[in-house]
Amino acid sequence: MQYVHKLFGPSFQRLHSATKFEGTGIRLANLRRIVQRHGGRVWAEGAINQGATFLSRCRPRRHHS
Repeated sequence: MQYVHKLFGPSFQRLHSATKFEGTGIRLANLRRIVQRHGGRVWAEGAINQGATFLSRCRPRRHHS
């Protein structure tokens, strides 16, 4: 994805007009920050004219005995 670096930043830059897709994109920056604090990662996968999927994975929690 050519513009993936613009998706998760705190200064989200819209790639389409506001009339085409709702929202401000700030939720992606918040999601990334929260997931990273829990040792995880967030990424996007997409294809031209097919859309994108946003994924996240958190590190498993350690249980203390």
